[in-house]
Amino acid sequence: MSSATKKRRLLLQSIIIIVLFNIGVTSATDITDQVSPLDRDPLRYLFHSMRRWMFNMVGRTGLRTRGHFLQDKIPDDLPFPCDISLGRSRRVPKSVHKLRPGDINVIAAMGDSLTAASGAASSNMLDLYMENRGLAWSIGGQWNWRNVTTLPNILKEFNPKLVGYSLGDSYPFHRETQFNMAEIGAVSYDMPFMARSLVKRIRSDRRVDFKWDWKMVTITIGGNDICSFVCAMERPEDLPQKHRLRMIRTLRYLRDNMPRTFVNVVSVPSVDTVISTRSKPGICHTLHHGECSCWVGKAYNQTDKSRQRWRAIQEGMIKVEEEVSQMDEFRRLDEFAVVYQPWSTHISLKMNGREVDYSLLAYDCFHMSQKGNAYAGTALWNNLLESSGKKSTNWRPLFEDFKCPTEKTPYLYTYDNS
Repeated sequence: MSSATKKRRLLLQSIIIIVLFNIGVTSATDITDQVSPLDRDPLRYLFHSMRRWMFNMVGRTGLRTRGHFLQDKIPDDLPFPCDISLGRSRRVPKSVHKLRPGDINVIAAMGDSLTAASGAASSNMLDLYMENRGLAWSIGGQWNWRNVTTLPNILKEFNPKLVGYSLGDSYPFHRETQFNMAEIGAVSYDMPFMARSLVKRIRSDRRVDFKWDWKMVTITIGGNDICSFVCAMERPEDLPQKHRLRMIRTLRYLRDNMPRTFVNVVSVPSVDTVISTRSKPGICHTLHHGECSCWVGKAYNQTDKSRQRWRAIQEGMIKVEEEVSQMDEFRRLDEFAVVYQPWSTHISLKMNGREVDYSLLAYDCFHMSQKGNAYAGTALWNNLLESSGKKSTNWRPLFEDFKCPTEKTPYLYTYDNS
């Protein structure tokens, strides 16, 4: 099949998907509350078939071992930087406030395309359709920490029996996705549904002792709300409060339905960080019109004033996430803890001697590359071992300041053991 034919088919598929999303949508004041016709079984099956076709056409890009989007491999003769004997309890702890990294037996995540690692190994536009979930910062477990330094690959050094991490390139309905509930295009409204689906999936997995295994869930969502939907809302300033209610509902469900769970809440990085970069490639500028249409392009008459408005709303959503994580109803519990991990709140692309290090970004300059996912994975790991008020708010080059459990501070920090 010629390249031109592939592109024509891709364009046709994109048009069909857009039509499906816009036909028969229920009316609602808030566009993010609307229900897609894809929630109906016949169209869902058709959509899955189309996605399978796309998956086979693009191919498994995540298996690539060369490219500027990859992190530098850690040499085999360099040992893991932490003393793993300090990272696992001799007996399974009964309190979440006495939890060591190696006590985590199950890992999971909820989110959107950032958690799906969309385009992490991309070198052209077509590659952006592949979800490289095995490379995802919070839930990817492909290969090992030496060439994919994600949170699961770090945790596997302390507990090789860890389960739940994504195994490779996959879409949500593929077995390899495991306990990664992320959906491209997902918004805050989708969190409670994801939580219910996650609990059901973990409960039914024979590898998991649902009652006794310690579980870690990372939640990151909101990028689509602030990039593509906020400008279509009748009352955009309501978004942070809606996000608060959805976040509370989600956390309550996890608390009440999944024992022994540690939840990380991580904010989506500021849209300005990637959208407002100077001298970005022309293809990125073009793609941003579709990926972040509330900020870029002419579809919604964007102005500096409107972008300032969306910026304030996103800051409100970030504030909500921190406040909800510290609510009294989620504190002082033996088997459940929520911790806001702020590594993404002041994220910078000025890295490795470059004004903008595009190697941290995917081909679209919007999602993270495999290298960017590695930076994010280690940043989340560091936050886990940093006490409240002393947590890092930016990522760093790999292993520049890699945290480790010590005899004095061996536990994952919660708000009640800091």
